[in-house]
Amino acid sequence: MEDADHTSDPPSPSPPASVRAELPAIASVVTATFLFGVTFGAVAGAAGISTPAALVMSLTTFGGAAQMGAASVIAAGGGVGSAILTGSLLNLRYLPMAIAAMGAYGGSRWRRGAYAQLLGDETWALSRRPDGSYDRRLLLLSGSAAYVLWFAGTALGALSVGFAGDVSRWGLDMVSPAIFLALLWKQLGEPRTRVVAAVAATLALALVPVAPPGVPVAVASCACLIGLVK
Repeated sequence: MEDADHTSDPPSPSPPASVRAELPAIASVVTATFLFGVTFGAVAGAAGISTPAALVMSLTTFGGAAQMGAASVIAAGGGVGSAILTGSLLNLRYLPMAIAAMGAYGGSRWRRGAYAQLLGDETWALSRRPDGSYDRRLLLLSGSAAYVLWFAGTALGALSVGFAGDVSRWGLDMVSPAIFLALLWKQLGEPRTRVVAAVAATLALALVPVAPPGVPVAVASCACLIGLVK
């Protein structure tokens, strides 16, 4: 006979409500990230970038636009320095985005750096709360999943070169921006967010004809800092 004082193990905690509500969006984001990663791997392979180099780039950079830009420069005959400069300019947008989301970071300097590595366009938009703060759980969950699948997609794309045809013609690289736009659209319910979007769009459109690639996006992303003004 079992002891009357015996108690069963507590049930496993369920995900927080905020995470459960965003699971469909997280699934969409990581799927798009994987498909974009496949495209980058194929483009990198076609540009002459070795599979190990493409994988290391995905592990350390984790920036689709920057990596595609760098691979395109190399494919066009540009040097490594030009590729690095292009990628760096395209990734400058993450500086103001990280400042806006810094309230979700915590712990030691190394831990905050690890959190920042998981910040992407989609994870940034997905983890934003209606009050302008950022959900750390959503940032970590979506960012970690996207990081793993970006690497996996890169590997698959790089290995597909030679027998899957021109993967870049499949349009997989357009899936991620489309989902990012859908996530941003959900944030436009407040007047302040609409002002931010209008300012960013105006800056980008004004700079595209005169600025190097990456600069318009980086400058336009500074509009997100308006959210820090209470």
